Amino acid sequence: MFLVAAPGQSSAIGWLLFAVWDRSAAVLYLSILFLHFIGVALGVGTGFASVTLGLAAKDLPPEERTKFMLRAAALRKNGSYGLALLILSGLAMLILRGPASVFAWGGPAFHLKLTLVVIQIGLFGYMQVLGKKIRVAGGGPLMAKMPKLTLALLGVSLATVAAAVAAFK
Repeated sequence: MFLVAAPGQSSAIGWLLFAVWDRSAAVLYLSILFLHFIGVALGVGTGFASVTLGLAAKDLPPEERTKFMLRAAALRKNGSYGLALLILSGLAMLILRGPASVFAWGGPAFHLKLTLVVIQIGLFGYMQVLGKKIRVAGGGPLMAKMPKLTLALLGVSLATVAAAVAAFK
């Protein structure tokens, strides 16, 4: 897709049109990559913020802690937006570059990244379901699972980023 020359183009207009299309494709790809990094920032940032808020609330009395964490749970929306951006922009980059070239370029580290993304989506979905149950119940014993799940999700998110860096250097 990002070729320097158009094979078989003999006219100056053909070369010019190809150069404009190629530049537009590059701008599109870089724009999607930018959105992908915004998704990473939103998702991983939400994980760090959730851990920090949990640590800040641990010294609160149980009633206050429950009330505080139920309010702080609104932060999960950033995680949802980040994950949605990551999935959509990741698929767009895969389509633009072509699956064969992306898999060849990323190698085994890209396969690991995709596996971690599937685990990340599963953990995130489970946390969303659990969060809804906690919100409906106004707290309760299910809240005790959230800190461990938050740490697990943050760990998987960081491992995903590390695999992406290894894949695409």
